[in-house]
Parts: sequence; C-alpha cells; structure tokens
Amino acid sequence: MQSFLRVRHSETMGVDIDAVLKEIGEFGSYQRRIYFLLCLPAIFVGAANLAQVFIAATPKYRCVVPLCDANISNPSYNQPFLNFTIPYNTKDKSWDGCHRYQRLHNNHSCIPEDFSKNVTEECPEGKAFSTNIYSSTIVSEYNLTCNAAWKTEMSQTIVFAGVMAGSFFFGIVGDLIGRKMTLMIAILCMAASGTVCALVAALPTLFSCRFFNAMMSNGVFQTAFLLGVELMGPTMRLPCGIIIEYFYALGEMFLSLVSWWAKDWRMIQLIISGPCIVLCVILVRSKLIPESPRWLQAQGKHEKVLALLKKIAEKNNNDIEPVLQRLENISTEEEDRRATTEVNTSTKVTLLNVMKSPLLCVRMFSLFFIWTTTTIVYYGLSLNATSFNYGKEDLGPFVDFIFSALMEIPGYTLAWLGMNYMGRKISLALSMIFAGILCSGAGFSQEYNTDYLLALTLLGKCFITSSFGVIYVFTPEMFPTSVRSTILGLCSTFSRIGSMLAPFSKELELIYGPLPLLVFGGLSLVAATLVLVMPETQKTELPDTMEEALNLGRTQIVQLPVDEEEEEEEEEQHLLPED
Repeated sequence: MQSFLRVRHSETMGVDIDAVLKEIGEFGSYQRRIYFLLCLPAIFVGAANLAQVFIAATPKYRCVVPLCDANISNPSYNQPFLNFTIPYNTKDKSWDGCHRYQRLHNNHSCIPEDFSKNVTEECPEGKAFSTNIYSSTIVSEYNLTCNAAWKTEMSQTIVFAGVMAGSFFFGIVGDLIGRKMTLMIAILCMAASGTVCALVAALPTLFSCRFFNAMMSNGVFQTAFLLGVELMGPTMRLPCGIIIEYFYALGEMFLSLVSWWAKDWRMIQLIISGPCIVLCVILVRSKLIPESPRWLQAQGKHEKVLALLKKIAEKNNNDIEPVLQRLENISTEEEDRRATTEVNTSTKVTLLNVMKSPLLCVRMFSLFFIWTTTTIVYYGLSLNATSFNYGKEDLGPFVDFIFSALMEIPGYTLAWLGMNYMGRKISLALSMIFAGILCSGAGFSQEYNTDYLLALTLLGKCFITSSFGVIYVFTPEMFPTSVRSTILGLCSTFSRIGSMLAPFSKELELIYGPLPLLVFGGLSLVAATLVLVMPETQKTELPDTMEEALNLGRTQIVQLPVDEEEEEEEEEQHLLPED
C-alpha cells in the first residue's frame, strides 16, 4: 500500500493528502456539509450570469403617435388606431417598431384621413411597449430600440467582459491569499454589487455595476468549485466537480421562475442578489468553510495541513493517529532516499515554469481554444433560448428557458457517466463531436425543415453542457497545485472571449439564416481534434509538482502490468503491525 506520508528534504514535511483522505474519509459527513454550502452560491451565480435574458428582454414595441396616444409618457401598446398609423410587418406579424405613417394634417384629430398610406417617419417622442410578458426591462426603461438596440447586446458583452476579468483576477488571488478568503470576499462583493444594480438610475452606471457584479460572481463559482474539489479524495473529485454544475442549472431555472413571477427587471435583480448577503453572513459567522489543504501545503504550511486533516478525521469519526505514528517511524535512510528521488514541493511552481515546458504549453493553449469554443456555443444557445416559441405567448420565454436549462441536467449527467466509465479525454472529445454534429444539423434544419430545429438545438445544448462539465473537472487535474487556480482562471478568461461574442452571433443571420448554428457546429468539431494532445487523468492523483504534471499520461504507457494477487499480498504486508 502506498505510504500515507511523503517526507521532504531539509525537515520539510509534506502530507500525501490523497492517501490520507482515502483512510479518514474521501467524502465524509464533514466534507458533505462543506460541499453543500459551497454549492449554494452556484445557484445565484447561474441566475446572475444569464439574468440578461430576462432583465434586458425586448418586448414588442411601436412608435408613440401624438394626438392619438392619450398618455404619451406611459402609452399602451395595443390601440384601435394602429392599423392606420403604424406599418404592419407581415413577415414578423407585428407592428413596425421604429416607424409610423407621416401625419398629413396638423389638426388635433386621430382619423385615417390624417395619415399617409405610404410615407413613414421615425418617432422621436418615444415608444410604446407591450406589457403582456414583462412589465419593465432595461430595454423599455432606457428605450434601447432601433438605432440604440446595439446597446442591449453590448450590455451582455460588458457582463461577460466582467466574467473574463473575474476569471483572471480571482485565479491569481485564489493562489495568493487562499481559496477561503477569496470566496468570502467574492460572495460579499457579488451580493452588494447585485443589489446596487437594481437601484441605480443612469445607464452607464448600470453597465459598470453589472461588469463588477459579473466579475464577482465568476470569482465565487470558480473558487467554490476549486475548493470543493480540493477538499475531497481522488475518487470523489469527479462527482464533486459535476454536482455543483447541477446547482448552477437550478439557478437558471430559479431565474426563469423569478422572472415569470416578478416581470420587473429591478425586482428580478434584487431577488437573485439579496439572498447572497444572508448566505455570506452564514458562511462567515459559522466558520464552517475551511481552507484548502492542498493550497496550504503548496504554501509550505504543513502544520495547518495536519491540523485540518485531524479535524476532518475527527468529524468523520475516524482516527488519524496511526497515520501520524507511521510518519514518526519512518527511518532516516528512507527519508534520505526519498529526498534524493522526489521533487521538493516547498519549491513553488509558477506560471513561468509552465510556460517553459513545451508540453504543458501546448496543453494549456489547446484548452484556451476548447474553453472559448464551449462558451460561445453554450451561451449562444442559452441567450437565444427564449426564441424557441415552445410555450404560449405570455409564458413562452419562461417555458423555453426552463426547457433549455433542464437540458443541462442530462448534459452534466452524461459528463459524469462518461468521465467515470470512459475517462476525461474521450468524454470531452465525444461531447464536442456530438455538439458539433447536432448544431450543424440544426442549422441545416433551419434552412430546409424546421420541424426538427427545436429537438436538435436542445440536444446540442445538452452535449455542449456535457463538454462544460468535463473541462471544469479535466483542466485542474492537469496542472500543479500552486498554479492550478491561476490556469483555471486563465482558461476561464480566454473562454469569455467566446461569451462576449455570443450575444452578437445572432447578427450572422443577416448574412445567412443558419450561419450561427453552422459556426457553432464547425468550431465544436475543430475543438474536438485538439483533445488529442491532452493526457488521461482518470484515477490519478492531483499533481503537486512539474514532474508529476509532465508524467500524466506517460506513466500509463510505460507502466508494466502488475499481477493483482501479488499487489494484494504486498499491501497486506504493509498493513502488518511492526515489531
């Protein structure tokens, strides 16, 4: 049996955390409580990241018609005079939102003879918005229509720019000050900024606030995910990496239900942000969340690592003393031998070390492209989820979005099962391949037969979600502990290039209707080919050093088969008590 503890040179003692957790509990009652608490913020992160779908939704609108609209400051959308004052778009089956028929006479009446039948004009007096679905959105409050409609897409791009900044910033901060402190700061700032967003008046201030809120929310999810994985044993990394994604999907469904009930964008923003303050107070006052033992060890704080492992063992009703006794009984000769063969983990691996390694560089930049592709496809499908027209007109956007969110549950489940039975590498490749085929098929269906468009789009969302689930687990497993959070943050940062472009993907329809879906499909297939450079990390320990990271995949090729009976006998000999 593998020794519980690794003895380091110069009296620096590092604990083999994975081996110890296998004995004291990989996912004991103590870790389960912590993990549940870490998953709760993911609900609000999921709601915050896609809140744009509802708070910046564009309701039906038309031009205000002076002398016909009785209340110009708050006009009603449906009026009997529309058939002779507003052009009707037969293709969209709606009234023209940006033009009205020109008035011919300056009298104070509102009759058909007062308006031209051919000549139109713009409407500087403003717009009348339908309130059948939304009582108020950013679009209706700030009149982001017609020539100002680009600000709607820009607002979502600003949000994803904040997510990108948060990925980079919190990736570095998480490695500098620790996962726990980073998480607490991010949750508090996310709650505060989200609440302020619901109260501001000026549009530039709102955009700035949403940038900061997105930055904080991504820091919350990224840090909670990493801390949850690092507190568990090796066999529980996979389920813990996936279960938190279920909470993220629940957050999307929570967002849709809140939006259906509130219908006002400020109330929606308050509801999805306010509870985070309560959550932050609970986490801080209860002191339930510990620091990551792996981060502590990477910082050389071995006494705190042992103290935390003792606490985990005690809470799980297990005894860690035999492990510590084994450490005390290790001979000087064994210490000297290991000191000459093992890399001293007190030497901190930096991003520069990773950049100097051609193999790790290739893997890292390949992951940048895979992450970027996954996010542009995922958010491209998610942001347009309310246009499937599956439900009735008044409930359609909310039902459509719930269906899209529900597809993430089987998507993450496929990722879980695939990584468990086929490994990370094959699961990621197959997820990208199927996503590419289905998105391309949806594009051709949009061109030739729309009967299958909804089914193909939802299945494409399912498989790109599976890809998201895999890369969040796969990426941290390939790099050393001291740069794990930084590289995960860099991958998430590069991926936000895709999410920033996703709101504008609909503009490709102006060139060719199915082009957005075809682009999604093509990018997914290209990304699938880059998976070939990745190592398989299934059933491997998280690497602590550069050597361990470089040997991922290599040891599986060169390792000779071991007879199972001989291995069991060797383990039994190690378990015998010493004289």
